[in-house]
Amino acid sequence: MCSGKSSVSRRLANRLGYDALDTDDMFEEKYHISVQDFFDKYGEEYFRKFESEILKKTGEMHNVVVSTGGGTPCFFDNMQWMNENGVTVFVKISPATAVNRLLTARRKRPLVNGKSEDELKQYVENHYDSRLQYYEQAMFTVKGENVSLDEIIEKIS
Repeated sequence: MCSGKSSVSRRLANRLGYDALDTDDMFEEKYHISVQDFFDKYGEEYFRKFESEILKKTGEMHNVVVSTGGGTPCFFDNMQWMNENGVTVFVKISPATAVNRLLTARRKRPLVNGKSEDELKQYVENHYDSRLQYYEQAMFTVKGENVSLDEIIEKIS
């Protein structure tokens, strides 16, 4: 969450001459509802089911760089599927950096919306710890505070 996945994926896609896709954007376009509103109305369980379906549609596409939501790798067989169907990169940031970015983010995140700064810190630390086991299954890890596109391209090529 707030690691810069979407920004990195757009820049990387541009550099490679590929299209950049964001699974949250794909979800909103397909279902005509924001991720936040969907969460509020139907809950996380249903969102994760539809999110996984959206992710797997990207397997039919070519020359794309896909950015997923922070929880995507942690549900169903998504991380395994991503590793089998593409090249995965974990954009790693510290929990403190994530909190700072969330506090100033324009886009509200469903799982942290309405939390105080202290609640946000606790939430991010807990989620980071529980999600790290999935993120670390990525083929490559890059430092998210100062991402070098050249470093990513060198690692994945």
